[in-house]
Amino acid sequence: MNAFKKLVASTVLGISGAAAFVSGSAQSAWLPAEGKFQVTPSYVYQSFRNIWMGGSHEMRLSDDVIQHTASVSLEYGLSESFAFDTSLGYSRVDSKAFGPGVLKDDGLTDTRIGLRYRFLDERISKLEWAPTLTLRAGGIVRGTYEAGPPFAPGDGANGGEISLLAAKAFGTSGFGLYGEAGYRVRSHPVPDDFFASIGAYQTIGAFTVHTAFQNTQSLSGVNIGDPGFTFPATKEISRMIEVGVGYTDSGRRYYQIFGAVSIDGRNTGDKRILGISASFGF
Repeated sequence: MNAFKKLVASTVLGISGAAAFVSGSAQSAWLPAEGKFQVTPSYVYQSFRNIWMGGSHEMRLSDDVIQHTASVSLEYGLSESFAFDTSLGYSRVDSKAFGPGVLKDDGLTDTRIGLRYRFLDERISKLEWAPTLTLRAGGIVRGTYEAGPPFAPGDGANGGEISLLAAKAFGTSGFGLYGEAGYRVRSHPVPDDFFASIGAYQTIGAFTVHTAFQNTQSLSGVNIGDPGFTFPATKEISRMIEVGVGYTDSGRRYYQIFGAVSIDGRNTGDKRILGISASFGF
């Protein structure tokens, strides 16, 4: 059991990392220990040239749209069952595709603040097949970037989100599954979102590799180019595949590199993402 707990603890530092940065979602079903902090700084490079303009129509721009984002997330274990989390960052978006100076969306990213409640813990459950299940509720505070057309680091709206997170480590094999499903609401005219992800990981010694499918989709809104359309009231759908590899050192600090590519979308860019992060517990 001690070996199992150590394996889960080391995996927590990594798997909660890339998914948050790629999807803009949140955290892991596993929580930091009571009274312990976990800090994860990261850098993400994102680019695209093609845009899905509603349906399956794809438009190619004359230049890449590039976004650089530096951010940090902080988690704190309030008790064995509750944890606080927050994330904030700074983003710079630039491109010559729309003329000099048109696309210059620099500023603070949306800040997320959340509370997680773990109501089922696989490490102490008497049921061998039991996963870890955690509820998360959080708020979104809009960033300082310009949310207008043609593109921005976010939708420029305050809001809230709720989700169910799940994780399952299969004994001491190093293999496990994780996922999340949730609902996000923001101030008018931004449409509500449904978001979900499912992934798998394998830990071999000090290394962990993972892959995941990410889906985020607006539940209403209009297509780019439709009569009367305006940002950020578009119906955006984004589906991505993510992969990553990480390393846990002797001090249980976790370092990883991760990437993601779009596989389908609507009113969004056909994105390529590359990022690095490091997680420290204390």
